[in-house]
Amino acid sequence: MSIILAPFAKLVLLFYNVTGSYGMSIILFGLVVRLVMFPIFLKGRKSMLSMSSLADKQKELQQKYIRDRERYSRELQKLYDEEGVKPSSGCLWSLLPMPFLMIIYAIIRQPLTYLLGMTEDQFNVVSNLLRGEVLNYKNQQLDLAQEIFLNHDKVVAAVPELVNMPQIDFTFLGINLSARPHFMFWQADDVGAAFALWLIPVISAVLGVVTSLVTNKINGYITGSPKPMDQATRSTMLMMPIFSLWICFTLPGALGLYWIANSVFAILSEFANIPFLRKFLAKQEQEKAERKEREKERERLERIAKKEAKKKAAEEMHRIQMERKLNKSLVTASREGIRAYARGRTYDPERYPTFRYEDPNKIAK
Repeated sequence: MSIILAPFAKLVLLFYNVTGSYGMSIILFGLVVRLVMFPIFLKGRKSMLSMSSLADKQKELQQKYIRDRERYSRELQKLYDEEGVKPSSGCLWSLLPMPFLMIIYAIIRQPLTYLLGMTEDQFNVVSNLLRGEVLNYKNQQLDLAQEIFLNHDKVVAAVPELVNMPQIDFTFLGINLSARPHFMFWQADDVGAAFALWLIPVISAVLGVVTSLVTNKINGYITGSPKPMDQATRSTMLMMPIFSLWICFTLPGALGLYWIANSVFAILSEFANIPFLRKFLAKQEQEKAERKEREKERERLERIAKKEAKKKAAEEMHRIQMERKLNKSLVTASREGIRAYARGRTYDPERYPTFRYEDPNKIAK
């Protein structure tokens, strides 16, 4: 796991060295992730836009085959194939941010390991020095993160190996991002700082709703036909902010800040997507028109082929009828009792003529 997280941790540390702000390093990390993944996110948006354009047709199929689910599945897949839509790509797009969220969470949860490079033995000495007890190395690093920054000289004096350890101030705009927000902030000693920390999950949840509304508005703006949200979309729009609210209240403020930054960048990317999505829809309409033309041409050729086949069948039948009229004697020769064609329709008794037997010796003499 450390091998995977090390490059991302170095990136966060690089941003901190450049900006001198832990909060800005988290925000810049989110920006880099959004920029790198922009083409993939854009591809997912195209897929979602294509799916939304088929919502009415999908609903018609659902009502038409409400009692035949198997037929409905076949017709729906046929519709996807005709329109060139892959429904699975939209789902994959929505899951892409999760791995990066897990990566930044691991770095935020254990900053002493991934940012400061502190070993477990060194952590035990430092925690005993600052707290008078040995804390849990994996689960309680956040409790000491800001204290180590404030007591840097004291820590280095006790553990000289940490002399080159980065000095990271975990506060941002007066908020300790290594701390967890408390729902009842008014009970804290520093009510102002606790309230600022409490605002992070709330802002994150609000931005989640705003992101969904902006996406829906931009979809209507691009397609030129604004549509009200369906029940599933409204449910998702409400459930995701509630989930974000719960997550951000149980995890450090730095992760909530990352979530806020990610939402802001998502909203900005929606506006940046507009020209690309318009071009995609124009190309899609052109391809749809070309498919219709090809389908019309195929149907025209099929009609011509059927007409030619019907004409050939009629000519063949006419030929057979003429042969029957011309070969009545052959039909009579072929008859056996009530079976008119017992010896075959083309039976010819004169095809292989017979000759009277003559003695070869007599012929020789």
